[in-house]
Amino acid sequence: MRPRLSLLLLSLALFALGGVLSWPRPGEEEGMRPRRAGALPEMGVVVAARDIEYCGYRTPCGPGSRTDTIFYVRLRGGEARALAIPRDLYSPVVGGKINAAYARGGAELFKRAVAEATGLVVERHLILTLESVARVVDAVGGVEVYLERPMRYTDRAARLFIDFPAGRLHLNGEEAVKYMRFRHDALGDYARLDRIKGVVSQVLKKAQDPRTWPALALALREAWRELDTDLSLDEVLAYLPGVQGLRLSVATLPTREGRGTFLLVDEEARAQVLAQWMGMALPSSPPQVPVRLKGERSLILWGQALLAREGIEAQVEEAEVAQSAVYTKDLEAGSYFAELFHLPLLAPHGPVPGVVVELGRDLVQ
Repeated sequence: MRPRLSLLLLSLALFALGGVLSWPRPGEEEGMRPRRAGALPEMGVVVAARDIEYCGYRTPCGPGSRTDTIFYVRLRGGEARALAIPRDLYSPVVGGKINAAYARGGAELFKRAVAEATGLVVERHLILTLESVARVVDAVGGVEVYLERPMRYTDRAARLFIDFPAGRLHLNGEEAVKYMRFRHDALGDYARLDRIKGVVSQVLKKAQDPRTWPALALALREAWRELDTDLSLDEVLAYLPGVQGLRLSVATLPTREGRGTFLLVDEEARAQVLAQWMGMALPSSPPQVPVRLKGERSLILWGQALLAREGIEAQVEEAEVAQSAVYTKDLEAGSYFAELFHLPLLAPHGPVPGVVVELGRDLVQ
């Protein structure tokens, strides 16, 4: 399970796939044909989703100017390393919250704000709409989630009605967008970013299956008109073969509380995260950290056998798991287990003791 997309890879990967409908028929210009250029080029891409603008009570006017979902994605060879950026982060170059950068100065100011916050180079941008995200999720057949408690929220003015029961759920595109927009719990935006990470990794995995490509191509042909990006379809098509083996790891930019509702970059913690995240290399021997396997009994037994070959003992927890992934705050150790199990590495905002390997039904589908 070597992830992908959302908003992010949801993009590069999926937009590459959109080329299926764009390939010329015999006799059309030869120079338009996709080329097998191998692995994706190294680049830093800011990927964001725009909120909805309302010009009156229950009256949506279309995509808004705020970018309430923001990811920095570094593509390097067969890897995509993503950094989730909280919407309430204060940006000096913007003079306000970073989610206002796109409205105040377009893509260029937005890229400058993300580069300032992360300390990383941003070469390209990809700005999505919520509708385009829903289309892509539908094209891959939806996503699976597991809720420990019901998720409910109503905003009548915005015509947003969220009412999901607890338990295992299969969400279509519209429902997945609602699930990702929800932030009315104890961790607020941080929990929302963690939910987005999970959806992104599921969509990327499904997008790497050629059987989803025809539906993706149809969805992307429509979605392409809604995007603001400096990536050309021609350019993306050239690297289509490199998307299939893409490995995903996602962390959250460390922040601390500021005045009012503002968040500030925690520079010391950011330096530690980036040192691991950008220079992440697989340890030569199993990391000495506690490991917990979580999932159905049959999958736990398989995971134990795999770890035993590495000389690793793990605690086990039989539980419902919606998607398979490795969760940890230790990115170096996480990279080892993500590679061992061929799973995405998703670093949550909240504390995680050691490394948790969640094994879901998606492994056997």
